[in-house]
Amino acid sequence: MAFVYRDPFSELQGELERMLEGAFGTGVSGFGVYPPVNVFDRGDAYVVKAEVPGVTPDKVEINVEDDTLTLRGERVFSEPNRDAAFHRRERGQGQFRRVVRLPGRVAADEAKAQYRDGVLTVVVPKAKEARPRRVQIEAA
Repeated sequence: MAFVYRDPFSELQGELERMLEGAFGTGVSGFGVYPPVNVFDRGDAYVVKAEVPGVTPDKVEINVEDDTLTLRGERVFSEPNRDAAFHRRERGQGQFRRVVRLPGRVAADEAKAQYRDGVLTVVVPKAKEARPRRVQIEAA
């Protein structure tokens, strides 16, 4: 007999994503939640990568307060002639705001951002007391 461990938090996250997808049309297709982000722990900092193609860096505002990162901006495209008839219109435009909760305490004043090839990378260092540290072993 095999024992299978199921992470209740992972299951809850999956349920929440399914509910949001049904209610707002969000999900892997990319519609609904903009910009899509990846958040990961680099050891000494949390890194947030957001896909914002077509958005110039001067149109993006980044705020870090407590353990929350807020991305705010506007995505604007040049419109065709007013008489043009769209056959397909899938590219969204307009203002956006994305709030991402970071998994731990951070040093907000040390945050840095970089924009490259449509990807915004925000590096938020962990608070000094939250960073991993090496403990020296003394011989007795």
